[in-house]
Amino acid sequence: MRRMKTGMKQCGAAMAVLVLAGCAGLGGPSGAPGAPAPPANCDAAAAQFAVGQSFGPALERDVRARSGASIVRWLSPGQAVTMEFNPARLNLTLDSRSRITKVACG
Repeated sequence: MRRMKTGMKQCGAAMAVLVLAGCAGLGGPSGAPGAPAPPANCDAAAAQFAVGQSFGPALERDVRARSGASIVRWLSPGQAVTMEFNPARLNLTLDSRSRITKVACG
């Protein structure tokens, strides 16, 4: 019985350590050495040239470079879309012929 109580105490202590470790912050203050760089912000105005053009890999690279976006998401008609906002993402809305109809950040 005594051995069982000791084992339960050790298990409880291990669980407490895991719970507290999960609450600890990851990384230091912003700008600290080794901290990840903040994502680039998107500038949709710089990518408006793409409206009316056919979507393709070369155009995707060009709009990414001009807009400063780190992510490009293309949205087809009727496609389900997540609604989370990402300031580093450029959204390209396509029509049924894969032509860009709208350029927006988020």
